[in-house]
Amino acid sequence: MLDMMQMVPFDQISITDLCSRLRIPRKAFYRYFTDKEGALYSLIDHTMMEYEQFATAHHKEPRTLNGDLEKFFLFWRTRKPLLDALSRSQISHLLVHRAICQTVDYTGISSRFLAADPETVRPHIIRFALEGLLGMVLRWYGDGFAESPSDLAVLAARLLTKPLF
Repeated sequence: MLDMMQMVPFDQISITDLCSRLRIPRKAFYRYFTDKEGALYSLIDHTMMEYEQFATAHHKEPRTLNGDLEKFFLFWRTRKPLLDALSRSQISHLLVHRAICQTVDYTGISSRFLAADPETVRPHIIRFALEGLLGMVLRWYGDGFAESPSDLAVLAARLLTKPLF
């Protein structure tokens, strides 16, 4: 899906095209997905799951909020091909939507970014923080990754830890 979206906008990709590219029968596609949007959501979900592996592989002791946020932004910079494909198809908003809708394990997010006891942080606060962070990623991407991941981490940490008003 990602390879195809780098060449053709998502709305111009058919299930037949996907199956042909993968050299699988349509029946095999439908065994896993109900439609091409399902395949796209799976691509986004898989990318979200890769983040934890990336963060663990780039783990530095001791963990800090700035360090964790820097890894978050670094991860998304390495996922530029996905961001390019979503942008080309004008569906970047699905990244945020999918993250919000599919984030089941809020404990990892709250412990990683909010420095709070997961039991005391309500899910809507986690969703708010995640939506803001991914919004920063999309703006950063749109600006050509002009700032460094560490500069964005400092800004994000300030936004997550200081009162807004």
